[in-house]
Amino acid sequence: MTPPSAIRAVDDIEDGRFRAMVVGDIAVLDDLLPDDLHYVHANGIIEDKAEFIRKITAGERLYRRFEATSHEARTEGGLTFVFGEADVEVDRTAGNLKNKLTYTAIYRNGASLQFMAWHAVKSAN
Repeated sequence: MTPPSAIRAVDDIEDGRFRAMVVGDIAVLDDLLPDDLHYVHANGIIEDKAEFIRKITAGERLYRRFEATSHEARTEGGLTFVFGEADVEVDRTAGNLKNKLTYTAIYRNGASLQFMAWHAVKSAN
C-alpha cells in the first residue's frame, strides 16, 4: 500500500506540473521534467523534454486547461505510478483540442519524486 504522504507528494507534483503547463512556466517545467523524459501524447506523438518545452515556448502548443479529475497512486520498488484521468484543452498549430484523457505517469522514488514518463490516451467517457 502506498503511504498517504507519498500520495500527497505525487498530488502536489502533478498539480504543479499541470499548472506550469497551463501558465507556460518554462522554468518550473525545466526543473520538473527530467532530461530523459519519455512523453507519449494521446495522439501517439512521443517527445523528449527538449521538444516538449520547445513547443510550449514557441507557442506551437498552448495549454488552456489541464486538470486531473481522478487519480490513484501506487508505489512498487523504486517507482511510483499514477493512474488518472484529466480534462485537457490545448491550442496547437493544427487546431484546438478538448479531450478527456486516461493517463499513466511514472515517477522515480528517491530523496524526492522525479517525473520520468507519461502516456495518455483519449478517454471514451
